[in-house]
Amino acid sequence: MISIIIRAKNEERNIGGVLEAIFSQDISQSIEVIIVDSGSTDRTLDIAGQFSVKILTIAESRFSYGYALNLGISASSGDIICCLSAHCVPAHHKWLSKLIGPIAEGRSHATYGRQVPIPGVNPFEEVSLKKHFPDQDTITGRVPFSNANCAFFKKIWLEQKFDEELSSWEDYLWFSLLKDKYVFSYAPLAAVCHSHPFSLSSTLRRTFNDGQTFRIMKDRYNLDLVDETAPTLLAKLRFFLKDILDHFKLFIDKRYVLFILTVPFVRILTFKAYRDGYNSVEKTD
Repeated sequence: MISIIIRAKNEERNIGGVLEAIFSQDISQSIEVIIVDSGSTDRTLDIAGQFSVKILTIAESRFSYGYALNLGISASSGDIICCLSAHCVPAHHKWLSKLIGPIAEGRSHATYGRQVPIPGVNPFEEVSLKKHFPDQDTITGRVPFSNANCAFFKKIWLEQKFDEELSSWEDYLWFSLLKDKYVFSYAPLAAVCHSHPFSLSSTLRRTFNDGQTFRIMKDRYNLDLVDETAPTLLAKLRFFLKDILDHFKLFIDKRYVLFILTVPFVRILTFKAYRDGYNSVEKTD
């Protein structure tokens, strides 16, 4: 059996489409769907209740990505676990078979699929998703794992559960702790459509949380993602300038005229939010 764990909160616009896509998958294995809801106040649960799913609820104050996933997986029956965000809509009927294929065939222990941005919804996120989730299995620039669209053997999770204290990047940490023992692979054909509407406040809040998480991973797990990416001040400056240029390039190519002039302003604020989050964490021994 394949157990699909979906984290959700106020996803009435997407949850119906996601579940319809899941239950129309062309796959021979049986599936179960477990939704972990963290305090929805809209029609998310009403819509989800129209499908054959198991619903778990947690308090909003208790939520973390790691906790929601651990809770959902602990209630699952499958040998293979699939994690999917509630606003990630499978792009076709072969999504799940393409995602679990390398696992079922014995070529991988864990996989993660492509995330395709919806054009124009969030141009800034579009730059990131195109970089980190290419349409081919290339290495350069690609993130090594993502819980928004992934699958893995449950036995791996039984060995190493997700960190429930991190506010983000729990998937990267999980990968980092297991990558030397298990095979992780990218499945670009297992695509989902994934975009968050642009909001400056939401962007800065997420980036602040990322900064906190990076500092915690450095202090607690000795994973220094900042200096690994750009070890010197000059390298950090080059990274920033390339980021600006990448945004200009895509915005001009896609004719996102209204966003072009905002690039320096938004990206400077984003990097500042990250730095503030990183520096807000007291160093632990």
